[in-house]
Amino acid sequence: MVCFSSPARAAFLFCNQTSSVIEAAFGHRDQGVWTSQGWWKIQPGQCARAYNKPLLQRFYFYYARALTLTSHKGKGSRVWGGKYPFCVDDKAFKIKGDDDCDKRHFRSQGFHEIDVGVRQEDYTLTFESKKALGN
Repeated sequence: MVCFSSPARAAFLFCNQTSSVIEAAFGHRDQGVWTSQGWWKIQPGQCARAYNKPLLQRFYFYYARALTLTSHKGKGSRVWGGKYPFCVDDKAFKIKGDDDCDKRHFRSQGFHEIDVGVRQEDYTLTFESKKALGN
């Protein structure tokens, strides 16, 4: 299934081209404050709008995990993460600030950085079985 975004709408989209349901979180800097939010539960072949504003920054951040096992041998679920720490929660969240996660009753999670380029209003990040692709 192909994922299309509607033209002329500023946004950051997550699209799931795997065979598993994915939970995704999004991190960004807005007016000098780091913010993380999630979880978007994305069915195979579907997309979710993570950010509904023009992309004024060049770099954004994401973390995602498949909710089902990706191999028949039970070797675990696929995770898309990185080295940039943001605060997350086990339930739906929108957290301002990326420090003192534990003291604020959250946990720190490593997010992956994505370069969306300059002067981009829209960006779609597509999760595939082997990697995440952006356009």
